[in-house]
Amino acid sequence: MQIRKNRYFQLAQSGLLPYPNTTITPISEPDECLKIAKEGFDLFTKREWKEAHVLYSRAIESYPDQPFFRACRSVLNAYLEDDEGAFYDYQVVKTLDANYCSYMQWQQEKPANTVHDADQVESVEALLEAALEFTPQFDYERALAYYAEAFRRAPSADTLVYAGALQVHMLRYENAFESFAQALQIDRGNASAYLYRAKLFSAIREFDNATQDLDKAVELAPQSSAVYEERGNFFVEREQYEKAAVDFNILIALLPEDFYVYALRADLFEKMENWESALADYGEAIVLNPTYSELYLYRSNVREQLGDARGAAEDLDTFHRLDKRHLSDED
Repeated sequence: MQIRKNRYFQLAQSGLLPYPNTTITPISEPDECLKIAKEGFDLFTKREWKEAHVLYSRAIESYPDQPFFRACRSVLNAYLEDDEGAFYDYQVVKTLDANYCSYMQWQQEKPANTVHDADQVESVEALLEAALEFTPQFDYERALAYYAEAFRRAPSADTLVYAGALQVHMLRYENAFESFAQALQIDRGNASAYLYRAKLFSAIREFDNATQDLDKAVELAPQSSAVYEERGNFFVEREQYEKAAVDFNILIALLPEDFYVYALRADLFEKMENWESALADYGEAIVLNPTYSELYLYRSNVREQLGDARGAAEDLDTFHRLDKRHLSDED
């Protein structure tokens, strides 16, 4: 597998994030980044947290696009009781590869022990339902065991896709790639396998492969809103705005009553500095969901760009009023 040489891939699944009881993946030819990651992990295990923090900070300066070192420093900041620093690095990580954020949350929330009882569940349907229930409980290991047992009893491409998606959240990228590949061996027409593999390719910056898989997902599921949203967002991240607009147009045609898709396209129009179109889409989103406060904030910014100071002020007032009401309802 050629991607084994991909640095984003290697670091993500190295097992060298500063957490106790992780499984380290051996690398036959570690490069400079992996050597730094191993050195930082060794410092962490010796509780030399400040020294590890300095090391990760230097690595961030040298490799600013690597989510791994940001994630490491976020974790170290938490150990050093620097909550503000931990939060800041976490937010940056989210923009670089949100799968790290899923992994970090799993490390915080996962149960201390995993129950091994998949073989005692009577039916495949019950196994799949239980696996879905375990996921929001962060019992990922148990969910994977249930998916494995379900697949053993009734091989299914969809089951492999579910498992692969979970493996991505656990930064087990090689296992995830294998799950998606096996799913496609069983069912070449499984659009979800292409879609989830595309997201993983994108996470490790293999953009040509991601594009091919996204195009295949659209070809196989032309009426699925998910594929157009995913490919459109991919184009936005690549700053291919015209292509993104085409996908978001189709998305709106598929979901004309969903306020979110109008807000999505409005945000794209803002990036394109197409203020009139952004104004129209935020207006449509507000018609569909008039109590969603942030829509007024977004539209206020657009009206300000158009020189409509009065309209911008009115929208800003509405945002504050709705936001205050929302906070009162929560209390």
